[in-house]
Amino acid sequence: MRIGIDVGGTNTDAVVMDGANVIATTKTPTTENVTDGIVRALRTVVEDSKLDVGSLDGVMIGTTHFTNAMVERRRLEPTACIRLGLPATVCLPPLVDWPDELAEVLGRHTYLAHGGHEFDGREISAFDPDEIRKITEEIKSKGINAIAISSVFSPVNSEFETKAAEVVREVLPDANITLSSTIGRIGLLERENAAVMNACLRNLAAATVASFKEALSAMNISAPAFISQNDGTLMNADFAADYPVLTFASGPTNSMRGAAFLSNLKDAIVVDVGGTPTDVG
Repeated sequence: MRIGIDVGGTNTDAVVMDGANVIATTKTPTTENVTDGIVRALRTVVEDSKLDVGSLDGVMIGTTHFTNAMVERRRLEPTACIRLGLPATVCLPPLVDWPDELAEVLGRHTYLAHGGHEFDGREISAFDPDEIRKITEEIKSKGINAIAISSVFSPVNSEFETKAAEVVREVLPDANITLSSTIGRIGLLERENAAVMNACLRNLAAATVASFKEALSAMNISAPAFISQNDGTLMNADFAADYPVLTFASGPTNSMRGAAFLSNLKDAIVVDVGGTPTDVG
């Protein structure tokens, strides 16, 4: 037995499934306090299906919460970005291709430091911990707690990103740090942008996942909770709290997979009309 929950910007949907059989469904407005809407939806499907919550194998949650936060420019944390790569990359600083209003919300707190690697793993320049420490002191003085760290070709060698994070934690022990090497691939700007977006959403993600867990606890559900990611697979809820950016486009992905399952068609155009964005695939 499984419960699936879709927390959208407008509605929260829930379904109880036994194998491929739908046992109960409901739709309820999404509440500002996410927990209330989920509890209401859960209570409805549990009561309608007369489900013994102890028999649940898992609760799968799909949410556009973090995508909507970026689209609407709300609940985003001021975020600092430290890039390791000097003297290279100066002509394309962090956030160079961001919309102005989004960059302003995050604060344009960008820093370039020495480090980075070439495509074959050779150092561009030596890592300087004192340089990172000085940058972090400035970040601390601004009251910023969300930090993205990127390094040129860090997917080839992530050593400098890891070292930079260690120095940052010496100055800011409780900082929410995202390393670009844990998220993206080779391209510097794309990987760095993903890291910055992840960092600015970490606080929201922690609160949202806590709300999900609170809702399950309120219904005495002890089954593991999973959150869908943008490749159509699931991730542990705690992992999602650390990497909310991986939920981007998970809503449309879920819709495509669901439409394929329900229609049994190999080729189709699917339109997902949400309360905030509309996606076509």
